[in-house]
Amino acid sequence: MRKLLLAAALLAALPLQTRAADPYPSRPVTITVPFGAGASIGSIARIVAEKLAARLGQPFVVEYKPGAGGTIGSAHVAAQKPDGYSLLVSATGTMSIAPVLYKNLSYRSQDLTPVAQMMRVPFVIAAGSAFKGNTLAELVAQVKAEPGKYNFASTGNGTLVHLGGQLLLNQFGGKAEHVPYAAGSEVAVALIAGDVLFSVANISTVSPHFASGRIKALAVTGPERFPLLPDVPTVAESGLKDFSVRHYVGIFGPPGLPADIADKLNKEIGDILRQPDVEAAFKAQGDMPVPVSRDAFARTVADDAKAWGDLARQMNLAAN
Repeated sequence: MRKLLLAAALLAALPLQTRAADPYPSRPVTITVPFGAGASIGSIARIVAEKLAARLGQPFVVEYKPGAGGTIGSAHVAAQKPDGYSLLVSATGTMSIAPVLYKNLSYRSQDLTPVAQMMRVPFVIAAGSAFKGNTLAELVAQVKAEPGKYNFASTGNGTLVHLGGQLLLNQFGGKAEHVPYAAGSEVAVALIAGDVLFSVANISTVSPHFASGRIKALAVTGPERFPLLPDVPTVAESGLKDFSVRHYVGIFGPPGLPADIADKLNKEIGDILRQPDVEAAFKAQGDMPVPVSRDAFARTVADDAKAWGDLARQMNLAAN
């Protein structure tokens, strides 16, 4: 009888041992994009997902769960089992600012597991047809000469584009009216039409109009010149020190994602981002892949959360 019981116990344990030994991934992985299908973050997710599927032998399926500044999709992933089969693509604004705007979230963004950074790029201070100058210094002088007369555009109340514009005004003591739009494409249209004077914009949304001159690139907001806009000076080169606006896009897992799974994904995604065709695909939409270690990405996430979260609180921002 004891032999029969022992054999039964061994058979019962066998499926657990088999599952534990299964290499990750052994079934399809879902990557949630917390914005609409037209967002540039979605195209980045699809590029990486296709490459991950080819390298790891399982489908990586991109799904869209938009709404509430990215918090609906984030909450969905935060509630999933931390087994590596549910991942989130997120960015600075969703991780750093949305938790300030939305007071009763079911999750804490700092509890999500940073897995892999995919890009880290500056914004660009862009001016449209209402601005007759060519430099940031001229823009500053124009805004300061007539406080409150001009408008600046953003992609919505509480977005990083909004906070970047306000931070710029704070930097030189300027005053301008904030005009929120629903998407980056609308910001570009407003600049071209002369409805707003400037925007601290996502490069990918306004760069298609630089060659025609319909939108002017006055300065990039990173610590050094952006490789895709080598002739555009930095804000520091333009006379404003200690001003920086950069955003990241990266992959996160639910709280408690095991380190071995996160490490494997970080390595695979890093290798993917170094492939020439992936770099070309990123550049085509005004982005640059920037692979880093998990520790480096986690530091970026924490630093941005403090800087932008503090500014959002100082501005008393709240979701509409």
